[in-house]
Amino acid sequence: MNRFQIGGALICIGCIVLAGFFVACLVMGGAWRFWAIAAPVIVIFLGALGIGFSIGRLMSTTEEAPTASSKTKQKSTASSAS
Repeated sequence: MNRFQIGGALICIGCIVLAGFFVACLVMGGAWRFWAIAAPVIVIFLGALGIGFSIGRLMSTTEEAPTASSKTKQKSTASSAS
């Protein structure tokens, strides 16, 4: 097994352990039932906000592509200057 396969096996084992913990918390009831529902919702919500932040940052830092009219102006300016 290479490192990639070992990493995949560890992820599978971690998911099985977390799924068991989740089901156990739902069955136990009480305050654990609340957190079994609230924790995944919080993680998903923060993940969605992180993706939104990443898209916004990318949009705000991307330079505008030159338009066809500005390319024509640059060519005409360069040819008239020669």
